[in-house]
Amino acid sequence: MGVFDFLKKNKTEKEKNISSHYLSGKEVREIAKANMAEMRRLEKAKNRKAPKSEYVTEMKDDGNILEIEDLNTYFFTDQGVVKAVNGVSFNIPLNSTVGVVGESGCGKSVTSMSVMRLIQGPSGQIVSGSIRFKAYDFKTDANGKYIPVYEKDEHGNVITEKVLDKEGNVKLDKEGNPVTRPVQKKTESGLGVYEKEETVYDIAKMPIREMYRLRGRQMSMVFQEPMTSLNPVFTIGNQLDEVTLLHVPGATKAIAKKRSIEMLNMVGIAMPERVYASYPHELSGGMRQRVMIAMALAGEPRLIIADEPTTALDVTIQAQILDLFNDLKKRINGSILLITHDLGVIAEMADYVVVMYAGRIIEQGTASEIFHNPCHPYTQGLQKSKPTMKSNSDKLFNIPGNVPNPINMPSHCYFKERCSKCIKECSGDYPCMVQVSPTHFVACHLYNPKEK
Repeated sequence: MGVFDFLKKNKTEKEKNISSHYLSGKEVREIAKANMAEMRRLEKAKNRKAPKSEYVTEMKDDGNILEIEDLNTYFFTDQGVVKAVNGVSFNIPLNSTVGVVGESGCGKSVTSMSVMRLIQGPSGQIVSGSIRFKAYDFKTDANGKYIPVYEKDEHGNVITEKVLDKEGNVKLDKEGNPVTRPVQKKTESGLGVYEKEETVYDIAKMPIREMYRLRGRQMSMVFQEPMTSLNPVFTIGNQLDEVTLLHVPGATKAIAKKRSIEMLNMVGIAMPERVYASYPHELSGGMRQRVMIAMALAGEPRLIIADEPTTALDVTIQAQILDLFNDLKKRINGSILLITHDLGVIAEMADYVVVMYAGRIIEQGTASEIFHNPCHPYTQGLQKSKPTMKSNSDKLFNIPGNVPNPINMPSHCYFKERCSKCIKECSGDYPCMVQVSPTHFVACHLYNPKEK
């Protein structure tokens, strides 16, 4: 019997004790046993060796770089299963910024960690769903080696060069003829050029070892607090160089250093050579955050995930970091997934907005639709709770009540107990997504035409 079957069987008893959340010792042991079996199964699937055909797929819309469909990420505890991400679905179009907003604990960061496959196991696991990502990855031959791109002459023939030995003399074959090899194309930095191909991966189904090829090179993440993300015993240069040496084929230490300084220049750091030789504690918060952004850009990713990148910064530095993100999106020709609870940041940055509550998406649409025509009472409450110059009240608006217990989520709308616009249908099943406009969706019984 799985952990979900056990919890369903004991649901009536737990509902009686919902105010105290009390479980007997026997129930805790049975839950732990069921959890262990489920975690072992998921860990085995995560660490399996699988052919590429198992996790290569196709995008439903070719205009997207990422498609998340019915994603469920759970944490298995002795008290039960915490459904941190519960059936989340949204897309990130190419060359766009998608902002995810909501209260602390609503599942924003867990969603981003799921995309990066950084959920801390074995207690945290992606249980089901799809995360389709369009990667522009290096093409490999039958032996798994990258395929070089060679220089060609005006007639389309591959250009060759003579091979020299250690002493600088031309190598000869057994017949006394010079040994030649094709000339590989080089970038401006002196790196060899390799063939690339566009491949769509289902990240949720990939073995964890295969994710190493995508993380840092195809997708990267800027974490919330740079001081805890940077290693205090290594210089900034060492940590930046590591990205290039790991993810760029044929990179040398000299090339890695040159590239790192270029990245520091790109993110607007003055005296990059000095910062390159510095330790994290020698830099200010804004400088450290710029270093984290430079590190994220070093692998030339197609998708940057920024998890509350301006939280620990003052207002003036926040504005500089947001301007930097807007500029970088154009330079790298990529997309940004922006996680934040600050609606002001979303208004400044996002093209599309996803509003989350208690592990589910309750509203999504363009930034203009969410700000000028918020439909869900929770989205309206979030906007009211933000101070404005036009406000005449001495007190900020706050949404009353608390988020329901994540282990014992109700079957009805999760926001029902806090909502001031409840109707009788709110006590029924959880509302499905209703399309308000071609790009605007809301999960609320108020907008279901069948219930009006």
